[in-house]
Amino acid sequence: MRLAICDEQWLFSSVLSTALAQQGHEVVLTTDEPAVLMSRATESRPDICVIDVVETYAVAVAGFLAGLDDPPAVVLLTDVCQDGVWEAYEQGLIRGVVNKACAFPVLMNTLDRVAGGERVSEGWQIPGQRQDHGVVDALTGRELEVLRLVVRGHSTQEMADRLGVSRHTVRTHVQQILRKLGVHGRGKIARAAEAAGLVDAAVLSSGGRPV
Repeated sequence: MRLAICDEQWLFSSVLSTALAQQGHEVVLTTDEPAVLMSRATESRPDICVIDVVETYAVAVAGFLAGLDDPPAVVLLTDVCQDGVWEAYEQGLIRGVVNKACAFPVLMNTLDRVAGGERVSEGWQIPGQRQDHGVVDALTGRELEVLRLVVRGHSTQEMADRLGVSRHTVRTHVQQILRKLGVHGRGKIARAAEAAGLVDAAVLSSGGRPV
């Protein structure tokens, strides 16, 4: 499908575009400027726009795109849900909301489902709704960070140094993750996270460390 990528971090936009192109998608626009996305959306004719625009109000960008003659679907790939996101989701202005902590295959699946006409939320709890994967959605942003570091094989001290917190705080986060995933022991976190779609199998096959 034809995709436009707009993330205010240019490096992330570029890497994501490359990854999606490698999966056979046609990336017709890659930018870190929401204004460029809005001005070029008509000529580039994307089927789906994948955006994360925090400084420029994401809902406003989605509303602008929805007003085009041939509007693309909007998928918000973000670790921060601004005010109004869920209202826009219910209205169909935003068709997908994916937490950046989710694994790449989760995004791929979301794009396919959105292209098929679904509304999709992954890695977020929709206010007022109960979801089958609510245990995973209950993880906080910081817990998701710790989860991914655990899966990549970082020690408690390494995680504490990376996050700028104490070892005790890291242990507390790990205990919360274990409780919410319903597993016992760090060794089981990786498989539970993979089953929940939060990490790639490739990370696990590489021994936990990123390849």
